Amino acid sequence: MKKYLLIGLCGSLLASCMQLGEDEVREFATSHIENQIGYADAVEPFYAGLSDELKVWNNPVWRNMPREYEKDPDNDGSYFYEDSIKVTLHDVYMMGTHANVMGTIQFYIAGVNTTYRNFSGVVTKEDGQMKWSRFMAADNSELAWGFLWPSNEIEGGLQPYNEMRNAMMNLDNNRALELSDSLVAADPSWATAHLGQLHYYWMNQDVENFTAAHGEAVSKLEGASRAEKHFILSYTTDREKSNMHLEQALLFAPVDPMIRTWYAWGEKDAERALDIMRHAWARLPENGGVNNMMGYKHMAAGNMDKAKQHFEIFMRAHPEVANAYDSYADYYLAAGDTAMAKEMYMKAYETDNNWIASKERSDAL
Repeated sequence: MKKYLLIGLCGSLLASCMQLGEDEVREFATSHIENQIGYADAVEPFYAGLSDELKVWNNPVWRNMPREYEKDPDNDGSYFYEDSIKVTLHDVYMMGTHANVMGTIQFYIAGVNTTYRNFSGVVTKEDGQMKWSRFMAADNSELAWGFLWPSNEIEGGLQPYNEMRNAMMNLDNNRALELSDSLVAADPSWATAHLGQLHYYWMNQDVENFTAAHGEAVSKLEGASRAEKHFILSYTTDREKSNMHLEQALLFAPVDPMIRTWYAWGEKDAERALDIMRHAWARLPENGGVNNMMGYKHMAAGNMDKAKQHFEIFMRAHPEVANAYDSYADYYLAAGDTAMAKEMYMKAYETDNNWIASKERSDAL
């Protein structure tokens, strides 16, 4: 009888030891997330707070099933690029040895709140240490449909289409052309597959090839959406006609960052251009092309501090993009900091050797 009583007592003590307190859960949930800054310094404490049994359901797989989290042995901390992070806990529901935590995360770069993320997670203890065992999150940049979605449905086509658009926004023109050519080959009936071609030939002032690609795209508009039709038709040297089509495209894809950026580019009134861009920025606050355009338009409006913030966000969130450095160099040159402008122009060239003009500007300084 005493033996069974002892076993029962030990079991009770063990359960008691594993019980969680609300204060410690709140402290762990807040500190673990807010300390995900500082690049490489954040890696070890980040992994220390993750259970080996962690399952996640987050933005990249939002439409799929939850997955087991795999720790990356080559994680160099490049994802932890924000200046600071603020966590607001909305509810902590205690369940004995587990706790469900719900809250909002706000990310800051250069003093700007770029992204907010709503989350729900389960906290438990392993070997006496608090860890996340479940985590689900959604950013403010998810769950909307006001974009220039492609009208075709070829298997695997959406990812390269989005990559093409990102390349266009970042002025990675060679990559945009390469992806566009592959999409046209994969589906010869797809009108917006030609966007990367149009962009490349337009930027390189290749009138002959631009005219041919534009004719091909226009010939395929019958099966395209209204947003696609107007966006393709906006590729014209007639600025008034182009703006009319961009305005129409925005009626059907109101938060699409590319349409808004292209529209703002041709807007001479800097304040009006910024009003056009703010909708895109609120939706995608770390998008490279959006921050790039915001930076230039703030410069045109005479607000150099705001311009610097957007160029900083562009560079920090997309360190692999040459245009981020080239644009930042333009800012420093306008601000009178020749040394930093020279350094940034050279950094653009070092990031992508196709940016020969950036090297020439650096050498000239």
